[in-house]
This record gives sequence, C-alpha cells and structure tokens, in this order.
Amino acid sequence: MPKQISFAPFQLPNGESAFIPANLHLKIPENSALDANCAHALVYIPWDDAYLARVPNLYQDFFKTVFPYLHTRTTNVHIATCLPFVQELIAATPERVDERVIYIGFILHDAGWSQLSETEIADSLGVQGLALAGAAVSPKEKHAIIGKEIAQRVLSEFAFEPPLSEAQKNWICQAVLYHDKPWELAQGGDIPIDVKLVCDVDHLWSFTRENFWQDTVRKRVSPVAYAENLAKDLDGYFVTEQGKSKARGLLEERRDEVRAWEKIAKKA
Repeated sequence: MPKQISFAPFQLPNGESAFIPANLHLKIPENSALDANCAHALVYIPWDDAYLARVPNLYQDFFKTVFPYLHTRTTNVHIATCLPFVQELIAATPERVDERVIYIGFILHDAGWSQLSETEIADSLGVQGLALAGAAVSPKEKHAIIGKEIAQRVLSEFAFEPPLSEAQKNWICQAVLYHDKPWELAQGGDIPIDVKLVCDVDHLWSFTRENFWQDTVRKRVSPVAYAENLAKDLDGYFVTEQGKSKARGLLEERRDEVRAWEKIAKKA
C-alpha cells in the first residue's frame, strides 16, 4: 500500500505555480541575475545539517572538506541523499570492489559545478528527460573537466588514513571526469566496476523523491511526462544491472506519487 502523500503549491519566479510534495522544501536563489522566465532552473533544495547523518562516519571529515565545492545545483543534498546507495549497490555486486574509490569519487564527482555561472547551470537543466541535448551538453562537459582538476588538488592535500595509492587517485579522477559519459572511458578498455558504480550511484539521484519533484520545477516538465521520460531512458542511463534494478524500484515509488499528484492537479 503506497504511503499517503500530500502536495502544496510552489510559487515560481514568473508567477506560475507547481504542486510538489508538501514535505519537500524548495528555494529560489536570492539576487539571481537570470530573467524570471529562466530562474526556475536554479530552484534548489537548501542544505540542512540533518543530511550529515546519511554520510558514513568514515567519510564525514572528507565530505566536510569537499563541502565548500558543493553549494550549487543542490549538489550537497544530492551527494548526502545518494551516499546510502553506495553500500546497496556494492552488496548487489558479485565482483570485488574498492569501496574507497567509490565513496571518495562520488563525493567529489560534482565539485566542478561550483565554478560555473548561473547561465551555465540553467542551460545544463534545459532537457526534459535524461538524454543531453543542445545547450545542456557544454556545461555538463565543463563541470566534469573542472571537477577533475578540483579532485586532483583535494586528493593531494587531504590526509587520508591509510593513504590512497596513486592508482586509487587516478581512478577517482577518472570517475569524476567520466561520470556523465562512462561509454567514453570504455573506449580505452573495460570500465572498472568502481567507476561504474560511481556513475550509477550518481544517476540514481534522478529517481529519488527529492530530485524527481525538484526537476519537474527546474525543467518545467509535468510529473507524468517526466516519469515516462525516466522510464524510456533508464536502460541506457545505467551501466550496471544492480543500478538499473534499484532505479526501477525508485521509479515505481515516483509513479505512485505521480498518481497522487494527478488527483490534486485535476482539482486545481
């Protein structure tokens, strides 16, 4: 039996409104330079220290070190929300994995967004599904390149115990650079399972309650259409079977919520 879910209106910068789950807190950036008709793309979930409980104790100091790079595009909430998926996917993986590469790579993977402009961030969300197109491609590529540079610097400065090997640092940086396009890494040989899992943990974010409803606002897409877009793109978006399986389960939860939303939308 699906959980009861209530919805509340969220006022957009241009005067329009959308219905989102009542327990989802969205904010509009203050003093944005973007036109009101574009500012919806910058809507974000504000950070709350309660999210720290989702970060494993072993990685909290590192997460706090990287935190200053995670303030844009809901990246801090994204990483804290998806970190519990790491252990789930590892448990479902028959191969031996390097847990440290996965956790550290995932914490670092979106640090590059901190260096992009409002316009670039808005452009990156100019799609209504998962497949990139048009103006969304360039900022996605740029954030990965800058993210790798940030990762290299942070990995050289943070005092890991025990220290990371050069091979581990290399794979972490490769995961950051290719997390949105693992197929390019595959051109040089098979993708290590650790990098695959960083990609899939990242991509599960699209299927979470937090991001699904946030993105219906940021991408200005109806929840019904967005759920179908996720379903259509799912198989090509994940690189492991365990990632696909988890995404399918999350998608069913979102579909239950969408059905509840449809009843509210019809009355509005």
